[in-house]
Amino acid sequence: KRKKYSADHFLSNFFMASTKAIKLRIRSVKNTSQITKAMEVVSATKMRRAQESALAARPFALAALEMMHNLLARSPYRPSLLTPRPLAKIALVLVTSDKGLAGAFNAGVLRKAEAWMREHDRNLMPYAVITVGKKAREFCERRTITPIASFVSFGDFRRLEDTLPVADRLITGFRNGEWDAAYAIYTNFRTTLVQETVAKQILPATEESLAEAVKSILPERGRFAYLTEYKKLYMYNYEYKIEPSPDEVLEMLADDIIRIHVHHLILESNASEHSARMVAMKNASENAKELIGGLTRLYNKARQAGITQELTEITGGREALEAA
Repeated sequence: KRKKYSADHFLSNFFMASTKAIKLRIRSVKNTSQITKAMEVVSATKMRRAQESALAARPFALAALEMMHNLLARSPYRPSLLTPRPLAKIALVLVTSDKGLAGAFNAGVLRKAEAWMREHDRNLMPYAVITVGKKAREFCERRTITPIASFVSFGDFRRLEDTLPVADRLITGFRNGEWDAAYAIYTNFRTTLVQETVAKQILPATEESLAEAVKSILPERGRFAYLTEYKKLYMYNYEYKIEPSPDEVLEMLADDIIRIHVHHLILESNASEHSARMVAMKNASENAKELIGGLTRLYNKARQAGITQELTEITGGREALEAA
């Protein structure tokens, strides 16, 4: 049975009770603690701003989705992006971060991607990979996979026009027959402390999946959760005069909603990244505080031992003089 040692026992053996070495170590840990604390605060701010960016796109998404719902109810036409077809090839979008120090944030996405790839390799289903973030690109390089497109610098606060190249690549490839379905593996932001890695189908979309994507823009808990009471869709049934034609209008609406869907999942990933980094830095700060406490106790013990030794030497010297 393996013997457990206390922190003081480990530290005393490691530092050999040298007060100078311990003081240097305490100073080093304090400096690290200041850095992790600053990173924790910055990540919390970025997480809130990523949520705000996602919410900013929601009114347009709701209006477009409501319009599409009413038009689909009045027309037999179905946009190509909402029309399933036999599968010959699939596109996979991997959404990770550009930076590390975010706990298991990237590892969760890459583990799910590996499982997804193994399953499709077993089923002999060809797939093409699109990477978002440097960590996803590095993952493909390690597995000797050549992405058909790679995007970086999507962290922090992205506007809709910034993420359009990703969505447009998916839409163009689907329409051109490069793939017959598109999936995204990313981290879904649920609460500050809870994020989940999900694999979600983007194309072909369904009216239900698009409605769910718009609804999920609001978090379950936290600062913006109170807005859930305004999540009702399809509040009105308008009569439309359509120009140039229902087909063209529906195709345009489908494109825009898919673009917002892709934009939103990238923002979800950004918020999850900052949340994971905030929690990781908080844990690091707490560990540093605990380590400083242990080092301080060890420093006091070493200092007391030195004083005791000096007193013993003085007393021994005096006794030797008196005996002489």
